[in-house]
Amino acid sequence: MQIKPSTTKDGITYFITPPPYLESTQENFTASQTNLTDSLHTDSLNSTTNAESHFPSEGLDMLYLAEQKHFWHISRREFLYKQVTKIFDKLYPQTQGKNLKILDVGAGTGSVTRHFLSQGFSDIAVGEIHPQGLEYAKSYGVKELYCMDLLDVPFQDEFDCIFAFDVLEHIDDDGCALKNMRSMLKNKSILALSVPAHNWLWNAHDCLVHHKRRYTRCMLNKLMREYGFEIVCSRYFFVSITPLLLVRALLAPYDKQNPKLHNSHKPNQLRDIPPPKLINNILLKICRVENKILDLLPQRFSTAFGGSLLVIAMS
Repeated sequence: MQIKPSTTKDGITYFITPPPYLESTQENFTASQTNLTDSLHTDSLNSTTNAESHFPSEGLDMLYLAEQKHFWHISRREFLYKQVTKIFDKLYPQTQGKNLKILDVGAGTGSVTRHFLSQGFSDIAVGEIHPQGLEYAKSYGVKELYCMDLLDVPFQDEFDCIFAFDVLEHIDDDGCALKNMRSMLKNKSILALSVPAHNWLWNAHDCLVHHKRRYTRCMLNKLMREYGFEIVCSRYFFVSITPLLLVRALLAPYDKQNPKLHNSHKPNQLRDIPPPKLINNILLKICRVENKILDLLPQRFSTAFGGSLLVIAMS
């Protein structure tokens, strides 16, 4: 059920005023902002969004290019798909969950949605605070595109499943985000989310992309239970490259306690360029082997650490 007013422009449904953009992209959304002013309630328009503290909009161009080639993005996408569909197969043996109504929130450019759609899923919407990311998702063929704020959600009891992959770490009030995602889910529905793991892996890149924290499995499981979720699956991944991530943290530390440093980056610092081709291919193969091993291991044999954490839960 939709509980907030909206307007549609060029295939994107806006529930919030599009956030400020770089000069090169601001003009593209002037018309949308004008339409919003005319059609949305004044109190909705005057409410502030959290766009500036989320993944920076200028980083979406970098993200779009990196997702096509970078070993991290490719293996992450494949791991998430395997783990989520494994749960779907158990819960929905007849349909494998392919007819579920899914919202991929904080989806960036929508690359995970694209992967699920390529495997036969048909009803996935993308929610993102930056219209720029939604434009990329549109180019992937995604039809349902929502410009929305996870701290002021526009739906209630609407979805069978929500994806929130690498989203929660960008939000100051992660508890509010979990509460709002639960409110958008129907009863006995699924939330699948991933986050960066372990504060001892904190590094300069975390600050450049506006991370607020990294999580442990115990920490996130406890938080999700507090907001009414029942944990189905909780496991670390990117185990094999954790030593490399630790080296990065040691060589590129960043002062998490200094808020001025969070906003001091320049657009050209937001780089996610794949390693040289040979190294990238080797790391991709290593991560793919790890994905197969983790896929075969029972959850009770999950490792104690990893670069990222996946949790799948029922509302």
